[in-house]
Amino acid sequence: METSSSQIVEGQSTSTPPFFNGTNYGHWKAKMKIYLKGQEFGVWRSIEKGYEEPFTNSDAWSLQEKANFTMNYKAMNALICALSSDEFNRVSNLKSAREIWETLEVTYEGTTQVEKTKVNLLVSDFEAFKMKDDESISEMYTRFSNIINELECLGKLYYNEEMVNKLLKSLPVVWDPKIHRKIKGPRHDQIGRACGLTHYP
Repeated sequence: METSSSQIVEGQSTSTPPFFNGTNYGHWKAKMKIYLKGQEFGVWRSIEKGYEEPFTNSDAWSLQEKANFTMNYKAMNALICALSSDEFNRVSNLKSAREIWETLEVTYEGTTQVEKTKVNLLVSDFEAFKMKDDESISEMYTRFSNIINELECLGKLYYNEEMVNKLLKSLPVVWDPKIHRKIKGPRHDQIGRACGLTHYP
């Protein structure tokens, strides 16, 4: 049975960039950033600093100019290989990895004002977070993690203790006696690690 590109199973290979088809951008951005940093040092730097090709003939380029050219196109190749056909068409005319990265950011995160609005909405979701009557602990934590990860991608971070406290307060009343007997101040870090909470502003 054939598998379409939108159904590719994640985690198959560390040599393959995470696939992006226009959905769940914040999740993809976080993974893609790690993937790019895991390549040669200059690959992610080419996105951070940007790249402009020298106007001189390539035969006259210095070693540094040649290295910058190579890193830019390695970063571009990784990004292009990660995109669906529709997303590729959006950036196919761009000449640097930074341009591709920023185009996707503006498309899916919006301008600074839009980004601030998204942060405010997500912060409201965080503050109002409660476990639903029909969900398991695992489902609750997945929903909570999605909010935290989206906020992190937008630059808003919480301390482990804040996140653990929010998780505990989100549990139904029936959980309280068990929780408060087991969890006291110094154990916040242990609970955080157990939940995979490792965010420190």
